[in-house]
Amino acid sequence: LKRPAIFLELRGFCERGAAFADFAIMVSMQPGICKLEFAMGAHGLVWKVGTTEVERVSCQALLLGVKPGWSISMIDGQQVIESHDAWNLLNRCKKSGQKYQIYFTKDEASIREDQAKAEEEKARKARDAEERKKREEMEKKIREDAEKKRADELASKKQEYWDK
Repeated sequence: LKRPAIFLELRGFCERGAAFADFAIMVSMQPGICKLEFAMGAHGLVWKVGTTEVERVSCQALLLGVKPGWSISMIDGQQVIESHDAWNLLNRCKKSGQKYQIYFTKDEASIREDQAKAEEEKARKARDAEERKKREEMEKKIREDAEKKRADELASKKQEYWDK
């Protein structure tokens, strides 16, 4: 399955592995907005009456990392403003037999959590790069010392030979 470069697997965003990547793609647009791809069948979303705020998640939504408090913004390219719009669009998509995208607006806590994870990941990568740089410098120093020692031994052997 080939995906455009802008698509990112679930790894860093939904805390699920690549096992669900066949039916799940999440793209980070800007903080607080995410796009998930759902397959036909039960979506697992329950939202509050009169709004599009997600109240409970199960099935695909749970596997894709949707959290209570998120709001449904767009379903299959159509903006969702009221709960009956969401219900009608989700039923149509669910019965279509094809994959469909849902855009969610995350709640403030999820946004902060994602930002904290991103900062933590950035710090981890910086630490790893620093450690790798130190290790490479040590290996280079060891290599240079070994070469110098070999050259000194060779020079001393030559000197011994000529001194005889």
